[in-house]
Amino acid sequence: MFSLKHNLMLLFGSLLGVSCTLPEPYQASNPQQNPPVAGVVNPSLPKTPEQIEKEAELKKARDKANAEAKARRERLKKEQEANGGGSSSDTTDVISPIKREPVKRTSKYRTARAIVTKPGYVFNPWTNKAVDVRGIPSGTLIRDPNDGNPDHKFRVP
Repeated sequence: MFSLKHNLMLLFGSLLGVSCTLPEPYQASNPQQNPPVAGVVNPSLPKTPEQIEKEAELKKARDKANAEAKARRERLKKEQEANGGGSSSDTTDVISPIKREPVKRTSKYRTARAIVTKPGYVFNPWTNKAVDVRGIPSGTLIRDPNDGNPDHKFRVP
C-alpha cells in the first residue's frame, strides 16, 4: 500500500519528531563534577592557594610599576621647573614622535601589485596582466616576457 519512499519519509519524520521532544542533555548541578578546563576559572569555586599567591604577586608588580611611573612623572616635573619650563599643565607623560620628511623616490619605473589569491604572482602595472615572479627578489627590476614593449619595465614588490 505504501511505497518504500513513503515508508522512509514516515521513518525520518517520526525520528525528527521524537528527537525534538527529548529533554536537554544531563548537566551536573555540582560544578565540581565537571572536569576542569585549562585556563578557565570558575568564579563559584574557591581559589587555590597557588591562584591566590599568583594574584598577590601580580598586584605587587602592578603597584610597583605604578609607583615607578609616578616617581618618574614627579622627577620630570621638577626638572622642567628647574629648567624654567612651562607650567605643570604642560607636563605630560607622552613622548612626541619625531617628524621626518617622506623619502621621495624619483624612479621612472613602476612597482607591480601582488595578487593576493596567487602567491608568487603580480599584476604588470603597464598591462594589468598576471606575471609569475616566483624566485625573484623584492625590488628587482624586471620586464614581462609577454609584453611587446621593451620599455615596460617594473619592480617586484
